[in-house]
Amino acid sequence: MARILGTGIATLDIINTVDGYPPEDSEVRALRQDVRRGGNVANTLSVLAQCGHRCAFAGSLAQSPDGERIAQDLSLRGIDLRHARRVAGATAPTSYILLNARNGSRSIVHYRDLPEYDFEPFSDIPLSEFDWLHFEARHCVELETMLAYARSLVTDQPLSLEIEKEREGLEFLYSYADILFFSRAFALGRGFEEPEAFLREARGWAPQALLVLAWGEAGAWALQGDTLLHAPAFPPERIVDTIGAGDTFIAGVIDAMVSGHPLERALEEGCRLAGRKIGQHGFDGLVEHKPVFRGQALCPVTALEDPGSRGFEVEINGRMRSIFVVRQGAAVHAYLNHCPHAGTELNWQPDAFLSMDRRHILCTVHGALFTIDSGECVLGPCRNQSLTPLPVSIEQGHIVLNTEPSR
Repeated sequence: MARILGTGIATLDIINTVDGYPPEDSEVRALRQDVRRGGNVANTLSVLAQCGHRCAFAGSLAQSPDGERIAQDLSLRGIDLRHARRVAGATAPTSYILLNARNGSRSIVHYRDLPEYDFEPFSDIPLSEFDWLHFEARHCVELETMLAYARSLVTDQPLSLEIEKEREGLEFLYSYADILFFSRAFALGRGFEEPEAFLREARGWAPQALLVLAWGEAGAWALQGDTLLHAPAFPPERIVDTIGAGDTFIAGVIDAMVSGHPLERALEEGCRLAGRKIGQHGFDGLVEHKPVFRGQALCPVTALEDPGSRGFEVEINGRMRSIFVVRQGAAVHAYLNHCPHAGTELNWQPDAFLSMDRRHILCTVHGALFTIDSGECVLGPCRNQSLTPLPVSIEQGHIVLNTEPSR
């Protein structure tokens, strides 16, 4: 389970399904109507939450009935809204969508009268707590400030950016991203009919980034350095609803990559999940086979450096407790975040539980050192005492807290 922050937009989508597009100045009946929460980043986060990740939304939410409807939907999906900006007296962004039942194509009329998310609330987010930062390219002048700020703080966490459509100032964003997700509509709008030609051109915009391009029924391509990769599409038996297929593709790629899978597998998983999406209405039930663990899944093993550490808040015996895990080679160890000397938590910065040489667990309050494999204090005021160990195992590439404390 990874901690993923998504910065972008959440909307109210009003979708009328029709039997073929009506001609101009005509009147038709809708076959069905769906009113649901939409928005690129919000859709991506809702799919990632289905995959079991802990997601947080950074964007503007109107304090209005429609805005509350959007917020409630996100909350019910387990998406953290603490970093959202609430705007009083505003109107929720709305997308009016005609969905063609014959082929799944859609036309959208957007109404936007909500101030965009800006740097001020973003600067209050503890970015180091997240394993992945994903952004939607919009409001580019302000977004550049956010990206530069994030880039100055995070080191190991990937920073991904979705480029869906042309916006003024896009060229100033490319250099900050580790991964750029492009849409086919964007590539076509730039005059490119072939994915490879577009990606080779885009390599000059962002030499440092992994470039990913979804191309609908033809699958998806990625350019990693000079290596071009391709994954086929996985079309459903019948195309039902293409709305949010690109957002779902991005979620599939992020889920696979943050879970430690290679890029080839990530592209395939993104295409597979997008294919499932266009075969149904909405986003519910997209993830068919969640990993089943014998305890609480904490995070993928690959989310920790070797050696490395990370803190968590978990429920133990009906009580929320602060714990941490340490990875050392192929082994992982977990302890209560509670020093036996003074009873304080060991760390003063998030996830920082190791000494400078990473050979011991460190209590930053009084400098006590503990062995990684047993938790025994070997230096400091609580010498010969030990941290409280917790039983953990590695299952399906994840660190899992199995039972209650052993003592």
